[in-house]
Amino acid sequence: MKILIVIGKYPNYGGTEVVTTVLANSFVKKGYAVTIASFEQTVPELSSELDPSIVLRKLSYPVITPKNIKVLKKIILDNEIDFILNQWCLPFYVTVLCNMAIGKTNCKLISVMHGVPDKNKRTMYFENKMKSSKNRLLIKVYEVLRRAMLVFTSYNSRYVYDNSSAYVVLSKSFINTFVRFSGLKNTSKLITIGNPLTISDQEFGHDSSSKEKIILYVGRIDYTHKRVHRIIEVWEKMYGNYPDWKLVIVGDGPEKSNLETYVEQNKITGVHFEGFTNKPPTAYYKKSSILILTSDLESFGLVLTEAMSYGMVPVVYGSYTAVYDIVTDGKSGFITSMPYSEEETINKLRELMSDENKLDAMAKEALRKSQDFSLEMVLTKWEALFSTLNNKK
Repeated sequence: MKILIVIGKYPNYGGTEVVTTVLANSFVKKGYAVTIASFEQTVPELSSELDPSIVLRKLSYPVITPKNIKVLKKIILDNEIDFILNQWCLPFYVTVLCNMAIGKTNCKLISVMHGVPDKNKRTMYFENKMKSSKNRLLIKVYEVLRRAMLVFTSYNSRYVYDNSSAYVVLSKSFINTFVRFSGLKNTSKLITIGNPLTISDQEFGHDSSSKEKIILYVGRIDYTHKRVHRIIEVWEKMYGNYPDWKLVIVGDGPEKSNLETYVEQNKITGVHFEGFTNKPPTAYYKKSSILILTSDLESFGLVLTEAMSYGMVPVVYGSYTAVYDIVTDGKSGFITSMPYSEEETINKLRELMSDENKLDAMAKEALRKSQDFSLEMVLTKWEALFSTLNNKK
């Protein structure tokens, strides 16, 4: 089996990019030949994480050009590529490029949606503008723009689906959303394959003796999507009653300096901003007890399954349906209801921080639940998809 992965930015930091590396290396171990073609190679040193047999090729902007078509067509013909995995399936023109390169060959295109079908950063931008504006005219303008963006995204999604051999979404809960949003009548090409855990199976485990009283956030620090300020505001109301606990924020982003200033000015103790360092997230997972996420926009939440595989108990805002596939509310973690409630978040944290037995029991259940997303299980689903497509004329 020969596979070509097409992606926007790679090598690069980010969930989709990490998953791409893990899948590519795993396909090689299964005996497949893998080539990766990307438009931007922003962190080239990360290519060292790839198996030496994997070939990394460079494409260029704009996306649809005779040069890019020629490069991809040559890869397909020279390597007898069986499948293209399109990891950048929106916007639609990446699909156009892939199909122009495929031409009349037997290569099949599999498009992977790495987001929520009916929500994205652009629609969220206009939603937040509507909420923050007090000008009625501007609110109406933002609403028109938001609706226009949704219509455009819907057409994008439908085009990619219609022009792919298979369309992969990350969660079962996304199936109905995608069907409704894109107006599908025939769903035969729609498949669910979640993101795999990106850590070795040998690392799984929960050792309560190694755990410290740490609430952890890992990810980008921004206002619009991740809403990390909510975590700081929650901690501000709690830290005085839990002097033996601390909050650790791992990541970087546009809001980091603002939040650091807020913590300093308000003399909030027990907060540690780690930034992105050479220390892997697993170093934090191993010793932290609770993971907190208060994002307005997530797709799958790779950090969620990773943290759970180390026996961390998640307290996560249920703003996206995939979280219900990952966390069993009240057993392997807590999912707070919509709309966001600071009070509910605080209550769930207190419930865990005040009861070590409950925390330990839920940690063990979180570890067990994370196994549903083991690499081997995800690879089995990919191989089943390859087999199905190979059997279709």
